[in-house]
Amino acid sequence: MVKFVNRKTGKNLTPMFDQYLRYRDLPTLELEFREADGTVSYRWKADVKECAMPARVGRRGDWQIVQPTAEWNTMKSGLKKDEFEVATDLYYVGVSKQ
Repeated sequence: MVKFVNRKTGKNLTPMFDQYLRYRDLPTLELEFREADGTVSYRWKADVKECAMPARVGRRGDWQIVQPTAEWNTMKSGLKKDEFEVATDLYYVGVSKQ
């Protein structure tokens, strides 16, 4: 089935399937806020290191789509930690804010 989905989407979704089907823990989107700089750093914490899927973040109704990986990436954000959201209604993931 995974090969079929990969072929139809043109993307390698095998790592994502592996994470959800072979491991108990959900992938967790880790967020680190530097409010003085107006930045947020983000990455996936997952058992499958290649597990990389997009996520909608920011403010509901004005989402930004980010492409987290296992490595830290940084984005500009004018939102504070308590205002910054992840569209968890669209993704079955954990969220960790630091």
